[in-house]
Amino acid sequence: MSLINDALKQARQAPPRNTPNVLPLRPVAHQEPGVVAVWLLPVTILILVIAAIFFGGWMMAHRNVREIVTTPEPAPTPDMVEVAAPAEPVKPVVPEVPVSTTPENAPVLQGIFYSPTAPSAIVDGKTVRPGDRIGQYYRVKEITQFAVTLIGPDNKPFKIGLDH
Repeated sequence: MSLINDALKQARQAPPRNTPNVLPLRPVAHQEPGVVAVWLLPVTILILVIAAIFFGGWMMAHRNVREIVTTPEPAPTPDMVEVAAPAEPVKPVVPEVPVSTTPENAPVLQGIFYSPTAPSAIVDGKTVRPGDRIGQYYRVKEITQFAVTLIGPDNKPFKIGLDH
């Protein structure tokens, strides 16, 4: 034990060593801005401006107009003539194309895929659209939800349905 006590006494009496606990500071060298720093700010500003324009346009396109502007009716003048509205609305006259009866050897309709923009049907195992030919004698004129209108060899239209 005395050896330990002697070592402690010597350590207390010895002059303290001057060893730094941290690394010495280096002077900061001036660095030129890199390529990224040169274009980063303008690109960021450009993206923010484009985003602001986009969202501003979106807001303008989707806003609700709540103001109803009323205009006063003009005062009647002697030149104005009162016109009565017709009692019934006039319906346009559409000439109806006579549809003949289905021939005996007509193609068989097996299915309809109806879409207002691109209707199609399966006739005799083949997918057809308006304007397509079926064999050498028939042409598809129209496809509706429940029937297909064909033009036969005699240039007369006839309809085939799913029940045929």
